Amino acid sequence: MLPIFRPLKDPAVATVWSGLAASTIGEDLFRVAVVWIAAEQIGNAAGYVNAAQYGAMLVVGLLGASVIDRWRADRAMIGAKYASAVLALMPVAGAYVWGVSIPLLVLAVMGIAALRMVFTPALQSAVPVLVPDRDAMQAINGLFDATWRLARLIGPMLAAVLNSILPVIHFLSVTAAGFILSGLAIWAVRDRLIDPTHQPQRGRAGLHGVWDALRDGARLMRRERTIGTLLLVNALANGPWSVALQLCIALMVKQHDPRLFDFEGLAALGLIIGVSGAGDVVGNLIAGSVRFRRPLATMFLGYVAMGAGFALIAVAAWVLPNPWMLPAMMAAGLLAGFGGPFYFIPMITRLQTAYRGPEIARVFRLRLAVMAGSMLGFNLAATPLFDLLGPTLTEFLFGLLILALGIGGHLYFGRIESRPQKLPS
Repeated sequence: MLPIFRPLKDPAVATVWSGLAASTIGEDLFRVAVVWIAAEQIGNAAGYVNAAQYGAMLVVGLLGASVIDRWRADRAMIGAKYASAVLALMPVAGAYVWGVSIPLLVLAVMGIAALRMVFTPALQSAVPVLVPDRDAMQAINGLFDATWRLARLIGPMLAAVLNSILPVIHFLSVTAAGFILSGLAIWAVRDRLIDPTHQPQRGRAGLHGVWDALRDGARLMRRERTIGTLLLVNALANGPWSVALQLCIALMVKQHDPRLFDFEGLAALGLIIGVSGAGDVVGNLIAGSVRFRRPLATMFLGYVAMGAGFALIAVAAWVLPNPWMLPAMMAAGLLAGFGGPFYFIPMITRLQTAYRGPEIARVFRLRLAVMAGSMLGFNLAATPLFDLLGPTLTEFLFGLLILALGIGGHLYFGRIESRPQKLPS
């Protein structure tokens, strides 16, 4: 058995993993549906819908930490999932009254994104409680990260299948069901997620509390400079990644119309993003099971693969006719997806071994806030870039940007790791 699967022998871990899989697959289905509906109704301005969710994440990440850190992790996670289910159903209910409503869709997108800022830091702080064995941390992080990677495979593929039997708006109903199942799974094992040493973070109220939480997160990152740098690099790189994967490809499908057999339109988009998810899963199995001799330099090779894959998706759309265009875009998407886990899993493992309990949540929430700011900026810039350059050239340039980041980081940390002295955590 691969090391990454060994934690599933614990029934509590298997239950949490199953719940996470249900909600993350639903979220990826939600993401495909939202981008497709927005692209159909408002074209290049779909970037603003994406930007709305990152704006919500930024606000909650900056302003909510002083309140959210007082909550117990299990309660925060369960409440976030149930509330997300209600938000996912709002545009569905509205469709029966007003038709498909972009404002309601934006409201749902923003609410679910904000609740993600509640759920994810709570999960990261609960993992060391669920699995106290530090030697098993890489495997458990690889296992939980696999739910997100599997979702990027199954969610878009599910969209391609459901497109023939359900209206796209009802993809959100499936998403809501996934959130409910996830909440029930966490509730079933909540006793294993409670840290008996947990002390609620008491701080000053209002903006003073916000400032204290941000300053504390920044202080913790400065204390562990290597992991702090890795977290910030990852947070910033998510900006071009989000535009390249979530927006450019959808608009490229509408512009270039790649097709193979009966797969076209939303089904073609589902295949490209789904195969990228397959690359995610394969990369996850390797990154979660293997200990690399030079882990930091290897992490950045993940960005080399990701950036090269995005750039090649654009090249395939430019130079290949149908029916070769869609398979080539899928192959390039496979490469792009393969790289992500090589950076993320070692980064999260370092985070959970360098910090403890509430520190993990504070640092991870600051990382999410920086990530949301990066995604917000890039998604706001996406619409004018699409108007000026087109989605295909934008995809190519953002791919080159991520590729350059990967090469630079690999060379820099490769030199550091070749020195005899020990790196800080």
